[in-house]
Amino acid sequence: MKIKSLNKIPLCLAAIYFWGLTTAIAQEPLKLDGLTAFEPNKGTWQEAGAVMAELDKINVLKIENGKGILVNLPTKKNKGEDLVSKEKFGDIDLEMEFMVAPNSNSGVYLMGQYEIQILDSWTKTNPRAGDMGGIYERWDESKPEGQKGFGGHAPRQNVSKAPGIWQQLSISFQAPRFDEQGQKTKNAKFISVMLNGVLIHENLELYGPTRGALVADEIATGPIRIQGDHGAVAFRNIQVTQFDTELPELSGLKYKVYQGFFDKEPEFAQLKPVIEGSLNEISDQISAPSGQNIIHYQGHLSIPESGEYTFLMGAPSGRAGLKINGKKELPLIEGYQFQTIALEKGLLPIEILVSKTNDWSKTGLELSIAGPGLRMTPLSQSRVAPSNQVDPILVNTQEVPMLRSFIELPDGQKLTHAISVSSPQKVHYSFDLSKGNLAQVWRGDFLDATPMWHERGNGVSRPLGAVVFLGNPTRTIHGTTFQSGNVEFIPKGYQVKDNGIEYRYLSQGLSFKDLITSRSDGKGLDRSITVEGASGNKRLTIAEGSDIKMIRDGLYWVVDKGYYLQLDPKSPSKPVLESNQNGKALMVSIGLPVQYSLLF
Repeated sequence: MKIKSLNKIPLCLAAIYFWGLTTAIAQEPLKLDGLTAFEPNKGTWQEAGAVMAELDKINVLKIENGKGILVNLPTKKNKGEDLVSKEKFGDIDLEMEFMVAPNSNSGVYLMGQYEIQILDSWTKTNPRAGDMGGIYERWDESKPEGQKGFGGHAPRQNVSKAPGIWQQLSISFQAPRFDEQGQKTKNAKFISVMLNGVLIHENLELYGPTRGALVADEIATGPIRIQGDHGAVAFRNIQVTQFDTELPELSGLKYKVYQGFFDKEPEFAQLKPVIEGSLNEISDQISAPSGQNIIHYQGHLSIPESGEYTFLMGAPSGRAGLKINGKKELPLIEGYQFQTIALEKGLLPIEILVSKTNDWSKTGLELSIAGPGLRMTPLSQSRVAPSNQVDPILVNTQEVPMLRSFIELPDGQKLTHAISVSSPQKVHYSFDLSKGNLAQVWRGDFLDATPMWHERGNGVSRPLGAVVFLGNPTRTIHGTTFQSGNVEFIPKGYQVKDNGIEYRYLSQGLSFKDLITSRSDGKGLDRSITVEGASGNKRLTIAEGSDIKMIRDGLYWVVDKGYYLQLDPKSPSKPVLESNQNGKALMVSIGLPVQYSLLF
């Protein structure tokens, strides 16, 4: 593999990029894709091929025969019981998809001890520890009433989706550590928890088991446990990646400091160090002289088992380079770079170069390693902030409730004529002004405008919540498609109204008024499209997806996109569901006003 440079990427983004890379180079994940992966269960769990919910039926899921989905369907006589995996785990990454029924409740316990709450928290704007994605409270019966629960952690924002929509949970977990006498030496930790693609917890230390733990005391390994005695819930694509390899360590570290400017590796034998010594840890402070210099570290790196290891390296104050077994693996350059190297088990000689080329900053080093059974692990963590890392510029919806900007879409396209609109219910959307399309919606916090407003900026703002990408539906009127380059499409601006924003545009001789309103109940958006002109029996595509299911008359589930469309079943204009080149399309007549709700 070639050396990859991340010198134009901020450290925070480089770390995210590298995190994804470590997942790829780790061992194959273990799939818990059937009831056989769990202890025998006398509760109400079963396997199914498909599952769906109805928004007005509390704690109810409908299933179809098949395999691949674990479903819990409690009854009045049998409230169910938990699923407990046969295998026990320590440090893991856990990936899963889940669906909750309306008002349903469940949870996922790491090691059977530490619960992440799964709950129908749809529409909540200020989530607590007991809401979706929260780290559940610990419990102490000896405390007074009202104080028994403590130590819970609410998610940073509520990014949960509507019941009946598949949601995604990604967890990086570090088990507690114990010495030879069984005494705990390090607490368990949620390194990261992501719900629907949004980071909701990070580096969260756990001082003890949460309420309802499988056993009272903390343990070194334990099972995956899924709560099954609280409500109807479904799970699929459960994958566990184990990180059980011994951590590599640097040892026998010595260093020499040479004064001057170095943009490439010098001949050290021809230079005289100004200071030298030994270190216990490479992050230990060195009393290096002020000004430009280069530090040459030498020591050994323990490799626990043979395999391919990936190194991430950078020096916020200048340049960094790496040699292993006398071979140059990473050159002395600015920025962040990574390289995958095949290494044999054992104690290997290592050299690390850190060149301070910026007079005004302190020397710093970032060096991390990942490999077989080993997640991204820092060997050195700099105390120096990288010069290209900036505080985010977040849009305050009280001051800026809507923003014109470029929008980068999940399909790789960029909207250059877009407006993003917020709401007090924390339901937001982006509208493509050049096509008359509702491009994306999201729940949670509003926008990060750092790319747009930092320094010269690139015009882009990014949603902070869980995005539902609606795509660009093929809007067909008598076989004529709206396209951004089509001269027949003419945007006529927009107008802010008390109950929303009305967008106006012309196409094919027709005049459109498109009113979008945030629902007061927080469930999504209401949309009303009226057309002036000879609309006749012309139809408009309002949704496309690989699969669209009719839940009941007037309610449609766009399965792959993850949202509902709700139309008035009594309307004389009946929607038509047809197959097309993209899968399925939902169309309505524009001879009458088009009105529907988008729920997500």
